[in-house]
Amino acid sequence: MTSTPPQDDKQCLLCGQCLAVCPVFLATGREELSPKAKQHLLRHFRERPEALAEAPVRVLADRCLSCGRCAVACPHHLSVPDALARLRSRHPLWHQWVWRRWIEQGRLLWPALAQASRLVPQVVAPEALRPMLRSAASMLAGNRPAPWLRVSHYDKEAGKGQVVLLFAGCTARRIRPRWLHTAKALLRGLGYSIAEGRGFTCCGSTLDHAGIPDAASSARAVNLAVWRAAGRPLLATFCATCHHGLAAYVDDDTLGWADGEREAWRESLRPLSTLWAATTFETREAAPAAIRYHQPCHWYGKDPDLAWLRNAMPGRVTTPGGPVCCGMGGVLQLADAPLSQEVASDCWHHLLPSEAAASPAPDTHSATSGNAPDGQSPDVPGPAGPVTDAHTLRRHSILTGCSGCTLQLTATAPADATVHHWLDIIDPVPAAVSPDACPV
Repeated sequence: MTSTPPQDDKQCLLCGQCLAVCPVFLATGREELSPKAKQHLLRHFRERPEALAEAPVRVLADRCLSCGRCAVACPHHLSVPDALARLRSRHPLWHQWVWRRWIEQGRLLWPALAQASRLVPQVVAPEALRPMLRSAASMLAGNRPAPWLRVSHYDKEAGKGQVVLLFAGCTARRIRPRWLHTAKALLRGLGYSIAEGRGFTCCGSTLDHAGIPDAASSARAVNLAVWRAAGRPLLATFCATCHHGLAAYVDDDTLGWADGEREAWRESLRPLSTLWAATTFETREAAPAAIRYHQPCHWYGKDPDLAWLRNAMPGRVTTPGGPVCCGMGGVLQLADAPLSQEVASDCWHHLLPSEAAASPAPDTHSATSGNAPDGQSPDVPGPAGPVTDAHTLRRHSILTGCSGCTLQLTATAPADATVHHWLDIIDPVPAAVSPDACPV
């Protein structure tokens, strides 16, 4: 069965500018997987749907990370992920059914699968299942490092008289509660009043790109209702993908926007790291001398987290040059796990020296994430989690500012690398304040 996707006003010029930024093409060298090739295929699908079999078109459509870099590079700003999402929605496969339940029922499924990964040693698992086991094991909380940064002075004028709603995202709400606790402590230290954000669900971005538009629309409506009920306050995020998904709400005409409300939503949405104002941080002795930062695709190079980290830890934070994607890709994990792994491998070759990137994490057991010291099984912590100097046992320290990137990089990390979200490395208690006075 075939159907004709909606006609775009502008057509692909086949100029090839997308080739320089597409992580799939850069990792594989296969031009048939590039945005240009997909646009060419989609054009033929629109003009002669009878000439293209559905199965090959769908197979090629699934080989996309939905990072959106192509739309930024394209002279016409054509988005291949958006076009492929429409195609997937018209030809659903089992991927959509699984992914919808993975996102919507993740409060139960994510912790359960993470704990189950402890029970299956990777050395005895079929090779095809090992990537899935590593992904599941990455959801285990792991040990957090001794703090690399501590607040030395809060600018309490930053949040004086202001209310902020914290959009934690699926990962923090389900398996990384310590990120949420640290974020709240920082906001309280800044003088913000924190609105109750109960009811938030997935931002909708991954559901959209998986070709499940009804679920994505429902998620957006729920999140917008929570913001409205809280009085339309500031909306802070600490995940690049969540920020990207929330920013796209203003383009959704089905949400019933009131006059001026789209602009209010756009103005209210802030990355958490932009709220510090004149707050200062001090680098602790535990901080590595060299820190590699992975820039999430959805910041498209304009990364506020990186700017703040470089300012907070001058001379320590560096990044690879050019577009480097972790390979997460949402539904790509189901459609083509080997391709996801290939992109991840290419990412590590850019993040680390070649000899480190060539040494994959050992498949000795499934309980360790990339963050646990050798020979230790990470446990699932409470709000703060156990503290360890695990980074001193590893040569390479990686930070990022996206929940999905954190999990994917943890799952694919070489044996001598640790991966953390930047919230993992902050002590929100000022140096001059006793721990009992922590604003958590």
